[in-house]
Amino acid sequence: MQTATVKSARMELKTTHAAKELLSQAAALDGMDLTAFVLGPAIERARKVVSDHAIIALTKNGQATLAGLLAKPPKPTEAMKQLMSLPDFPAHIA
Repeated sequence: MQTATVKSARMELKTTHAAKELLSQAAALDGMDLTAFVLGPAIERARKVVSDHAIIALTKNGQATLAGLLAKPPKPTEAMKQLMSLPDFPAHIA
């Protein structure tokens, strides 16, 4: 049994009459209401954008470089030492 999601957030957008009529016609032809027709693809695209920004993809060469740096990290530069000494820098947890 599915539970209904309470939709309490509201969005408004401005468009031309022609664009609204086109979207309304397409939604009706697809058997959907205008909100579902517009929001469905927008939510799908938003999920992809968020996902794309959450994943770091490396080439094989990039993976090897990262593995090497993690195995034998370089000594911190003077600038890095200064940054890490700032009071609001998160504490290093070993």
